[in-house]
Amino acid sequence: MAILAFAMLLDDGRYRDEGLFPLNMGEEAAFERTFKAYHAPLRYYCEQLTGADDASEDIVSHLFLKLWQKQVVFENTEHAQAYLYRSAKNACLNFIRNEKRADENKEIILSETPEVSDNYLNTFIQTEVWAELYRAIEGLPSQCCKVITMSYLEGMSNQEIADEMDLSLQTVKNYKLRGLTILKDRLPDGLLILLTSMALLK
Repeated sequence: MAILAFAMLLDDGRYRDEGLFPLNMGEEAAFERTFKAYHAPLRYYCEQLTGADDASEDIVSHLFLKLWQKQVVFENTEHAQAYLYRSAKNACLNFIRNEKRADENKEIILSETPEVSDNYLNTFIQTEVWAELYRAIEGLPSQCCKVITMSYLEGMSNQEIADEMDLSLQTVKNYKLRGLTILKDRLPDGLLILLTSMALLK
């Protein structure tokens, strides 16, 4: 998908609650909220840059540990995004240098050509699209959140979800419908289409 299309999705911003800022990462509630909103997107972002799943988890875990220890304060959404993604990029670059692997990815990160800059920006914007989806789903009622996550992010069938959650098939369908109805009011149309099409790609 083109950079412009992703950017247009992000510009909607209907469920960014700026009233929660500033966020002090030394406070448990603020830390947990930030962790839930950014852990998965940051891991995806690091995986794209390093090509290493396990290392990406370590990089993100260490990043959040530093946030907690330093009690970093985020003034707004833009500040949080800039800090987190810049820190993640630097950590990925250090990993590539130290491990002497993924030479191609190293050249992409270090290069300053317009084409490479577009690739880097595209990776960032795609990551933020996933972040918006995760944040919206996390904001659903508990059971709806679980059903939507298992259905569209994990690719499970309604029957598999029913068996896993010990619910009737109709109850699962009801939670899914309720979750999608809530998301329809919170997400731009493009993001909702992206979410509902994900199960087809599993």
